[in-house]
Amino acid sequence: MSARYKISNKNIYGFKTNIYQMFLLIPVIWILTFLIEFGLGPILYKGYQKDVTPEEGAAGTEAGSDIPVAGSIADMEQMGTFTLITEGVVINHDTFRAGEEVYHYIKLPSGEKVIAHINKKAILETDEAGFYRLPAGVWREWEAPEEAMIYKNLVTDHYVDMYGDYVPVLEEAAYTRTLGSAASAWLYVIAAVLYRVIGVRRKRFAPALFWKRDPLLPRNDMECWCASTFAVWAHSFAMLEGWPLVTGVHGSRKVLYNFRKVALGEQWDIRNRQDGIQTVHELVERHAGRLDTEYPGWDLCRATQLLGMMYLVKMIDRDEMDREFSKAGKVIQQQFSSWDEMAESYLGGYQAWLVRSGNQEAAQYTERRRNIFRRLKADLNGPYSVPWRTDLTWTPGSSKGERTVLKRILSNYRAQGV
Repeated sequence: MSARYKISNKNIYGFKTNIYQMFLLIPVIWILTFLIEFGLGPILYKGYQKDVTPEEGAAGTEAGSDIPVAGSIADMEQMGTFTLITEGVVINHDTFRAGEEVYHYIKLPSGEKVIAHINKKAILETDEAGFYRLPAGVWREWEAPEEAMIYKNLVTDHYVDMYGDYVPVLEEAAYTRTLGSAASAWLYVIAAVLYRVIGVRRKRFAPALFWKRDPLLPRNDMECWCASTFAVWAHSFAMLEGWPLVTGVHGSRKVLYNFRKVALGEQWDIRNRQDGIQTVHELVERHAGRLDTEYPGWDLCRATQLLGMMYLVKMIDRDEMDREFSKAGKVIQQQFSSWDEMAESYLGGYQAWLVRSGNQEAAQYTERRRNIFRRLKADLNGPYSVPWRTDLTWTPGSSKGERTVLKRILSNYRAQGV
């Protein structure tokens, strides 16, 4: 049997950890949005207006008195830039659509029939009622669409371009409002991405996509082996996420408080790095070089567990954790010849501790952890598939080490939501 371990079965995408912080960002985003809309918007609008407004006299702009009026195709070819005078009925009714564009049929004073693409926003009234001065235009070659072929004697190898590069220009209020809306959306996206990036770097939750880059995953076989020594503990509490995280869980505010204040502070009287390292050394040295001590697995597995907890609350750094992992792990390998022997010693010490604590259900609690060990051991890619005699050598300043076993483990390690 081979399980696919969850990266973070409590908070895989980070949205269950202090999600209120994301809502607290909303007022900040609103303030920034208002500053962009009402402060920066009017300044940017001037540049926007300049960029989208065609040059005076270009195709599609209003035709002033300096733009000559053409009466025939020959005039249009000779003038280069020109305008036309036409009746309103032509503008409103003599049209056809080709794709998204609307075109007009226009009969020139010469009697010739042409097709025109007209920017209606640049049409001007004339002194004669019912007649209009069209925008500035140019005579362009093209291949007329089939939708245009309804008139005889229609010129179709050219058309009158009275639209040009025109794009609708937003009013300032509409522009600044649109800018504010876009800024609001982008600010929220940026805030959400930063929330995740910072959260992953602070070890609060796993990466949502590149999950093998989770900083709490083992970096080498030695870390993977040492994380296996406290895998039963890491799967014993609802708050924890389990193996192969070297800390058993990601560092949400709640977890950090429980680790630092309750587990380390109240239960172990560990308040700082010196207290923690001293406690770990006491647990390890109690059994180092001796084979006659009682329940060594209970002390030694808790020593590696404490190191993971101390690393998560930043009492020690990764190198110090690895150095102490290596020391404690080697003593564990000296004491036992297999994971089964280690687990039996650990469970025996756990039950004895419960009895000393006055727990009336010590046997039942121990059996629960024994079942966890059995389940994990049955997993072909679980914590106890890591070879017992894994090399636990630690080299100062080296974070890589051998990764053969780790690569196999991570190949079966998948992100799964809850």
